[in-house]
Amino acid sequence: MNENDEPCMELNEIIYHLSGEFWKQAYNALLLKQKAYVQDPDFSKKQSIADFRKSIKQLAKKNQLKCNAFSHNEHFYMSLVPFPIYIGVERETGDFSVSAPHISTRHFTHTEYEAGLKWIQDYIDIDIKPLTAKTLAVHEKFYLNTKSAEIVGSSIKALCESILGKKGQEYKLKQSRLKSEIQIVVKKNTAYELTVYHKPFSHDTSILINLLNNLHEEKLEDILTCELLQNYKAEEGKAV
Repeated sequence: MNENDEPCMELNEIIYHLSGEFWKQAYNALLLKQKAYVQDPDFSKKQSIADFRKSIKQLAKKNQLKCNAFSHNEHFYMSLVPFPIYIGVERETGDFSVSAPHISTRHFTHTEYEAGLKWIQDYIDIDIKPLTAKTLAVHEKFYLNTKSAEIVGSSIKALCESILGKKGQEYKLKQSRLKSEIQIVVKKNTAYELTVYHKPFSHDTSILINLLNNLHEEKLEDILTCELLQNYKAEEGKAV
């Protein structure tokens, strides 16, 4: 992504959804690994707290992270930066919780001390390169600056007027920066709903032109979709 790119909320929403799916899968993978980690019921609270704090510092050193620690009332607190990962330990029970970006806070009893350490290490080991690659790919596929988006939007509007307008077909056009949505009424209670992404259209206008001239269901991933709406109510502009 270029640092000179204009902010685009629509693109951010696509990336946010993509990131959410990535971290959901990563979280499920962490939970799956946890099933292999066994509790130690004979571990004393005092021993687990002392060993856990020591092990966290060793884990930080191993992963070249900075470990901060302090006490407050009935808790010990530790953090690993720059992630950041936060760990809170109850003095009385030895139970602890681990919080990290993108995933739910995980709670452990003092007998799950080893599992807690492995949870943290497994989180650190998550490979975010696939997410970075997907994010860059989304940007490459869809991003247009405001001026380019206006030009593309005007071109699509003109096509609708020249093709659908000449046929006398009723249609509704809704446009955002990255895409156009067109509802085309073909007969009473029947319409096509068409979504076309602006950047792919700017590279090849023929797909949309052919579709407007010969309406049919079509799905071209990240380019264009067209589906038939049954029981379409024209006054509401939607299928029921």
